[in-house]
Amino acid sequence: MVLGVDIGGSHISVAIIDEKKPNQIQQIYTMKVGHKDDLNLILESWMCTIDLAIDNLGGEKLKGIGIAIPGPFDYKNGIFPKKGESKFDTLCNVNLKSCIIEKLNLDPSVFVRFYNDAACFGIGEAWVGELIPYQKSIAITLGTGLGATFLNKGVPLTKGKGVPLYGELYHLPFGDGIADTHFSTQWFQRRYKEITGQDIAGVKELIACKEHLKITTQIFKEFAQNLAFFLSSWIQDFDAEGIVIGGNISNAWSFFEKELYTAFNVLRIEIPIHKSKLQENAALMGGARLTDNHFYNIL
Repeated sequence: MVLGVDIGGSHISVAIIDEKKPNQIQQIYTMKVGHKDDLNLILESWMCTIDLAIDNLGGEKLKGIGIAIPGPFDYKNGIFPKKGESKFDTLCNVNLKSCIIEKLNLDPSVFVRFYNDAACFGIGEAWVGELIPYQKSIAITLGTGLGATFLNKGVPLTKGKGVPLYGELYHLPFGDGIADTHFSTQWFQRRYKEITGQDIAGVKELIACKEHLKITTQIFKEFAQNLAFFLSSWIQDFDAEGIVIGGNISNAWSFFEKELYTAFNVLRIEIPIHKSKLQENAALMGGARLTDNHFYNIL
């Protein structure tokens, strides 16, 4: 048995997975904890959730723990950097790998491995999700930020033909800022206020606004056109065969799927675009995949 872990800015989720049946998560344990909380509270919450999953393995042996976590982070050694990017600042210099091994008293044979959360989403989709049929693919997450992974045969790439710096897109220039500010919740908030003068919490509230349906339609059309234009050159340069889109914004898929395909057609790009069915579970499965020695060694 292996554990797939997804650590985000507001939660930790731990999944129990039989590596022989990776498409079937046996149980998921989740705890809410904020990235700005006290150091001890964060670590205690994380340890308790992982320990709870270990206690419920049903007598099966634990092979390893694979953890999807956002950067900046020293993934090889499992250490938070001296200074973060407004995330987990209270954990500066903390060796998370050592904490897990020591506090949970893990057997030396149990692997504890880490990888970027957006990359783990792509790994999970290529392993058991929508990207199985494709050799070269792109996985996108749309939420509080823009996540992206370029994959070849299920392995995330950080360099090569058609692959952006670090294999990520969020930092690239777009419009009057960077991609992260245009393909995330903050863009919808900003655009809605520009049009209406009113504040909005996020996409969920936007699609629930029945009285402003025309405005909602307009905003999603702009979003789809911008996203297609931004992705087009990368799709072509990378020779991508398929795309999967996940994250909270993908829950509004029906509001921008058609416009996204229309925008790609105008740009003369024909490529299958899938909405993730796994969603958050993709990162958990991608984390679990890290416990496979052969796979981990080619990352």
